[in-house]
Amino acid sequence: MNSALWHLGQKDLTESELLAKLRVKTDNEDWIADTLEKLRGFGYLKSDNEFAVKFAERSFSSEYGSGYIFEKLKKKGLNSTLINETIAKVKDELCIDEQAILNERVNSYYQEFSMSKEKLTATLQKRGFSYSQVNEAIKQHVCFHQLQTNLEIKAEKADLEKEVLKYARKGKGMTVIRQELRQRKIDITDLDSLVEKLIHSEQLDFYGACLEQLEKKSYDLSTHKERNKAYAMLSRKGFSSEEIQFAMSEMK
Repeated sequence: MNSALWHLGQKDLTESELLAKLRVKTDNEDWIADTLEKLRGFGYLKSDNEFAVKFAERSFSSEYGSGYIFEKLKKKGLNSTLINETIAKVKDELCIDEQAILNERVNSYYQEFSMSKEKLTATLQKRGFSYSQVNEAIKQHVCFHQLQTNLEIKAEKADLEKEVLKYARKGKGMTVIRQELRQRKIDITDLDSLVEKLIHSEQLDFYGACLEQLEKKSYDLSTHKERNKAYAMLSRKGFSSEEIQFAMSEMK
């Protein structure tokens, strides 16, 4: 009894949690059963059902979703069926609208968005709301269109010239460079003029780069089949037909 009262004095426990702690203290099931019965009589110990109801009510009131309630009660040793029934009962009796709760939290807690969409989504999902609920809550916010993904945030900080030169050093041609930049949401409005400037200043040479990539391979360009393989390889790397023809002619 002293052990049980001490544990209950530390925090509110379910019967399952207290039972587990008492079984560490003793293996005498009669003592444990007698202690639990007395605690119920004193009103010190809630039944699992009562505990679940109070926990669900507090959680919804604190703007948590069903997922959070389920996981927390599951960790406390409660039965999945009991948890699901309790959540449904509380939602019905208190007319809980989880989407409305989440919308209100998003609107009141976030005046504007200073984090990425991924981080915001993860933060709200940790509170027990589903991805669809989170997505709906974000979309209804007045600043929704200002919210950026991690990719978009990185793209804004990217230096176009450095990115182009980086891909060129990796042996990529213009077609692939353009595709990669688009996929990373980097603004390519000035890409063509930038590339022209870099070529003029001899910082870029796609003809030379194409030849260099071909030299790394061991294709027998005297056969039609091998020439086709070489052409396909260089094309995949983003080089133009002119650049590929130049490289092949230099390899003869």
